Amino acid sequence: MALRTRPKLNSLPRRPAGDDQPEAVAKSAVPASRLGKKQVAFFVDGDTKRQLDRLAFDEEKSLQQVMNEALNLLFQSRGMARVADQQD
Repeated sequence: MALRTRPKLNSLPRRPAGDDQPEAVAKSAVPASRLGKKQVAFFVDGDTKRQLDRLAFDEEKSLQQVMNEALNLLFQSRGMARVADQQD
């Protein structure tokens, strides 16, 4: 059985640049709800994460809202101003 050679790419007909190309839609890398905000990440064990999730579920709040409340309580206990008041 003989091997066939593949056609060279430059021998194929060229397609016009605007032909059947879907127009690219520019997407923002950051959702509007996160503009002007900074991410704070840390690691907790599985039991802590489950407890946080359960608390958020029981209170019908997002994890973001629970963590904002936790930060405000921490700031208050240290005599600092409450700054995490956004309820996203």
